[in-house]
Amino acid sequence: MLRKLAYVLLALVVLAGATAWVLSPPRYADPAGLRFTGKTPGSVIAVERVGGHNRLVLTGLLMLALPVRAPISDGAELLRVRYWSQAGGQPVEASGLMAVPYRTLGGAAPRGTAMYLHGTSPDRTASPSAPGDQEGLLPAALFAGGGYILLAPDYFGLGQSHAAPAYIHAPATAAAARDLVIAARQVSGAMHLPFSPDLYLTGFSQGGHATAIVQRDLEARPIPGVTVKAAAAISGAFDLAGVSVPYAFVHKHSLYLAYIAASYAAQYHQPLAAVIADRYAGILPGLFDGNHKVDAIDAALPADPRDLFRPEAMAAIEAHQSNWFTDGLAANEAFRWAPKAPLRLYYGDRDTDVSPQDSKQFAAVSAKLGGNIKLMPQGPYDHVGTALQAVPRIRVWFDEISASPGT
Repeated sequence: MLRKLAYVLLALVVLAGATAWVLSPPRYADPAGLRFTGKTPGSVIAVERVGGHNRLVLTGLLMLALPVRAPISDGAELLRVRYWSQAGGQPVEASGLMAVPYRTLGGAAPRGTAMYLHGTSPDRTASPSAPGDQEGLLPAALFAGGGYILLAPDYFGLGQSHAAPAYIHAPATAAAARDLVIAARQVSGAMHLPFSPDLYLTGFSQGGHATAIVQRDLEARPIPGVTVKAAAAISGAFDLAGVSVPYAFVHKHSLYLAYIAASYAAQYHQPLAAVIADRYAGILPGLFDGNHKVDAIDAALPADPRDLFRPEAMAAIEAHQSNWFTDGLAANEAFRWAPKAPLRLYYGDRDTDVSPQDSKQFAAVSAKLGGNIKLMPQGPYDHVGTALQAVPRIRVWFDEISASPGT
């Protein structure tokens, strides 16, 4: 308690000091004045500033939020990037956060480019490009404050995107992330800023799954001139049919399961009513339109997720029989492959949202395939607690790699 109070008092001192001694960013052109053309994947639509904080403020924020320290050496400007991506062969608008270290605004090379892939958040107002305390500002503080350009895609259907939801959908996840890297490089060029081709990936929960998917995609189909240097997935869901979904039923996570069903119905053009009970089939698309907060969605769903599904669909899920829902789970698994760049899997023993077995199985299967993969148990922590322990350690690990000769 005393330690927590000390952090609060220190943060207040830091914030007060920041108002008296402002560490301002170097002057740079307003990105809102930039004009872009083209509609190919990765083409920029527009850029706007959505915030910015100096080093002292970022240091205070992270001291309050994180139990483990990571050095903060810089302030960060926060930009919302709207860009074109593609889904089903058609162009779709996407958006994401780009946080630029002050040093990079001044012309110094960034330490690298870090991508943060966020956790489950069906509310577009909580997307990284509308940077609130958790999904936007914290990763920006941790990574841009450490000298990296930080990229955080909102995913399709969130942020400024009004595309169909694509929750735990591998092709859409990979496209949104890949095209944000291309767009950010274009933004950097238009603003006459240096951009690092060394890419570091990390993400939490849904973002853990996304981290594996994005690394797999970029190693199979590299962006010219961009190299994945390392990746770290926190509390990721990897074996959807075999581990993740059964665990969600055990722990009664109706929102996760309803979100997957609504997304797969939209992505695979399937009728929700074929697997979801009539009482809920008609309301799920509206609940997951990006305009509802988590509490409102939870209130509209049954406490027991078994009540979401038709009895025959529930039987097919339990028996691993084929229908469009179980086929979608199989198509979007993320554990049967071999990473080339080092991939670390962070998990907590008391996580009741995503099973620790997801990470353990991924590591075992991938190691047999020759994957560069390592388990990183964090101890007796729950879902969020695991992330808070892991993210600063991941930053320090990325620093070690970026500082190594020849990397």
